[in-house]
Amino acid sequence: MLVLSSYRDLFTTPGAKPLAAAGLVARAPRAMIGLGIVGMLSQRTGDYVLTGAVCAAFSVSIAVFGPLVARSIDRRGQCRAARPTLAVALLGLTGLVVCSGTGVTPWADFPCVVAAGAIPNIGGMLRARWTAMYGEGPKLHTAFAVESVADEATFVIGPILALTLATAVYPEAGVICAMIFALVGTIAVTSQRRTEPEPAMRTAARGDSVLKSPGLRTLTLTFAALGCVFGGFDLTCVAFAVEHGHRAEASVALAGLAATSCLAGLVMGALRLTSRLPVRMLAVTAALALCTVPLLFVSSLLELAVVLMMLGVFVSPSIITANSLVERLVPAARLNEGLTWLLSGLSIGMSLGTLVAGCAVDRLGPQAAFVVPVGWAGCAALIVLSGLRRLGTTHQEDAGRSREPAPSGGAAAEAARSRTPVTAGRGARVRSGGLDEDESRARIGQRRNGSTAMAVNSREM
Repeated sequence: MLVLSSYRDLFTTPGAKPLAAAGLVARAPRAMIGLGIVGMLSQRTGDYVLTGAVCAAFSVSIAVFGPLVARSIDRRGQCRAARPTLAVALLGLTGLVVCSGTGVTPWADFPCVVAAGAIPNIGGMLRARWTAMYGEGPKLHTAFAVESVADEATFVIGPILALTLATAVYPEAGVICAMIFALVGTIAVTSQRRTEPEPAMRTAARGDSVLKSPGLRTLTLTFAALGCVFGGFDLTCVAFAVEHGHRAEASVALAGLAATSCLAGLVMGALRLTSRLPVRMLAVTAALALCTVPLLFVSSLLELAVVLMMLGVFVSPSIITANSLVERLVPAARLNEGLTWLLSGLSIGMSLGTLVAGCAVDRLGPQAAFVVPVGWAGCAALIVLSGLRRLGTTHQEDAGRSREPAPSGGAAAEAARSRTPVTAGRGARVRSGGLDEDESRARIGQRRNGSTAMAVNSREM
């Protein structure tokens, strides 16, 4: 009942239900395009090296252009900026479909997927809207849980739908379907002006990147490590299932992970947790790392499925907690940019994790290759532990520290020798190594301007 009441309260706010429904459609392309490209190019060319290279180029393009697109959306507003960038992405995907269907030189695929990387991060846009609607509080925590569960569901259904369309209907059908979802969903989200957050002020939008926040850098590195975990065990699980003669059952084991992750996200969204967010982030990443260790000892697909279900319990909670931390680490007007940096880290990590895991499978075999995701999970927990203090700051504190003026050279040196703080202001009383106020001023003046110091000393005498 607690779970149901929390979500019932969330959707009583005007505009919440249409926003969630439009978001389900708009976020689908992110999950579909990758496998849609695989299904399309592998059938058209039969060249898996080219297919992998094009997919990697698409992932890198998203990682590079995603934060830039998100920053533009935060600065100009979602309706004004998201639609033009979507047009660029759709133009790139259209070119990719045409190149595939006509059989022109394969190298033409690469500029097309680079342009496709401009597709807006709908997840970040939606979380920015929830933040504008609810501010800090229990409802925002529940809304972030809804987003994480929706992401999990999309990344279970989307790839299956894209690959089925590509293999059973038409090679380009998966990518074309993703394009339709992107167009309809993004227009549906951006048309809801009631929930759209205010654009960032021009001065704030043209300032430094939000990645200058130490806490956000820590989270981005953490998500890169978690991406290596997810990419690593996706490939290794498939190789393990093939080795044991159960290729088709690999997707069932991975679906079990997604199912427990969705359930854990729903439960966590309904809870009213009082623990500090940095401590919570450390707890869930450490628990996730510990749950990967049994992967080193599994000997059957059933055991693998059980371990993956255990892992899933901590996947959504880690994402929900990280999103809540970003909401504190960056200004509200630039939340989309901050969340997109996490996605960029995750995308790069998944590409790297898949690459390393593939090499490990070839050299060590599927069973021993599980050491790759286990190692990356440990790295993620260590990154959070090392940056625990940085995760506890807020964007107001970071901004305050960056505006504090540094003491001048002479004053700083004097303060260092006397081990006393330098206090600004004419009426300040400074004790420096037993000297009174006038003598201290004279000493400091000597270092700054010799002639002025001599004048001060002569007047004192």
